[in-house]
Amino acid sequence: MVETGLFMLVGATMIAAAAYDVLTLTIPNWISVVLVALFPLLALAAGISWPEFGWHVAIGMIALAAGIAAFAVGVVGGGDAKLFAAIAFYMGPLAIANYVLAVAVAGGVLATLFLILHQPRLEEWTRKTPVIANIVSRGLAIPYGVAIVAGGLIAAPSSHLVSLFALA
Repeated sequence: MVETGLFMLVGATMIAAAAYDVLTLTIPNWISVVLVALFPLLALAAGISWPEFGWHVAIGMIALAAGIAAFAVGVVGGGDAKLFAAIAFYMGPLAIANYVLAVAVAGGVLATLFLILHQPRLEEWTRKTPVIANIVSRGLAIPYGVAIVAGGLIAAPSSHLVSLFALA
């Protein structure tokens, strides 16, 4: 019961990150902090061993280092890098490849959608909806947090953490 509530809180926090990114092109630090803080609670509720916990933490730290490197060269925003790492903590060794692949595919779909929305023929239609009009007015700045969250939600069922709850 507690683990279900924790998973729902993690999912809601991830969705909040995507919504913030769509509306403001920023992901507040508190979102990544909440996700990182919830991980040990879920790990404790799942009863993972210390070595398994260590693997999750190592993967999260490697993801953070990769995100910092990508931010340093201007590929992603700082909020995106932190969100990617915070969600990577939950993946562990079993789901990290699925997570990275799902984020990449979701990012490609999102970029394609943004290219379509910026077509001159759709200009009148995009002005009718305030949220879409706001997004289009920002140019091709893509809220990549949406792709990161989508990748996390797609890959989560294959993670060791989720599988422990499924076995219980």
